[in-house]
This record gives sequence, structure tokens and C-alpha cells, in this order.
Amino acid sequence: MTQDTDSREQALSYIRHQAAKSMDDLAALMERTAADCARCLEGVSEEQASFQHDEEWSIKEVLGHMLDSGAGVNREIGNLVEDRPSAREARMGVASGADRTLKEMRQLLTDLWGETGRLVASLPEAGNLERTWEHPAFGPLNFREWIAFQRLHAMDHVQQMEKVKAHPDYPKA
Repeated sequence: MTQDTDSREQALSYIRHQAAKSMDDLAALMERTAADCARCLEGVSEEQASFQHDEEWSIKEVLGHMLDSGAGVNREIGNLVEDRPSAREARMGVASGADRTLKEMRQLLTDLWGETGRLVASLPEAGNLERTWEHPAFGPLNFREWIAFQRLHAMDHVQQMEKVKAHPDYPKA
């Protein structure tokens, strides 16, 4: 197996493990995710959030992507639970963040995680797990798996932002 296949299988195993937990546990997972994202942004200045090197995204670009894709995934989770057709709106590419202040983006991220928490808390414990929506790397995921994916996706981007912060040219506070 290649490293990419191993990583994908490990991630899918994590998603499935988390998805098997209760809705209360998944709601708590979303709360921890919100706190982890907020902690990653503590002490980051506007200049630092805009710092970019090579082909890597800036922290603001990472946040823009997280905001756009997270909101789209929340809509699709609702569509799966409510048996509505997919809106196919979740974006997986880079999103602009340069036109927003870091303060605004922090608030939008807090709002997104609040929305995600409220969504998870409103979902049935025994919803239809046969309905799925296709993830480009992980294949078809049910609503519980998409909730767990939100954690995995966010933590991947927290690591990405930490890597930006560790770059030798990252601006000092």
C-alpha cells in the first residue's frame, strides 16, 4: 500500500469510529473542534494571518476554505437527514480570505461551529444511514460520517495553520 492509501484508510477508519458514537458524543466532538480552532488562532495578528510563503495558503485562506466548505457540508448533512436532494454546494478548493479581517473571520468560524453544534444536537439518534453523499477521497459518507469528517477536516487545517506559524519567515508578533 502507498502512504496516501494508508492515510486515507486511517482517516476513514477514524471517521467511522467517531460516527458510531452517540449524537451527544458527536456534539461534544464539535465543541472540542471549535475550541481547537479558536486556540490555534490565539495571538495571531492580521499581518501573521496574511503571511504566505511558496505555494502554501495563508492562515486567512485556510480559514476562508474552512468557512466555505464547512457551511456546505452542514447543508449536505441537513439534506441527508431530511431526505432532500444534494445541493452539491460544498466547496473543496481554496477560498479567499484576504478581503475579510481576521477578527471577522474568527467570528464567522465561531458562528460556523455554533451552527454545526446546533445542527448535530437537532439530529435524530437513529437517522437513515443508507443515504450518502460522495466525498472525493473517502467515497460515500452518511450524515454521521460527515459530522465526523468535519472534525477531521478542521484538525487537518489546524495542523496546516500551525505549519504556517512555524515557518522561519512567519512575522513576529
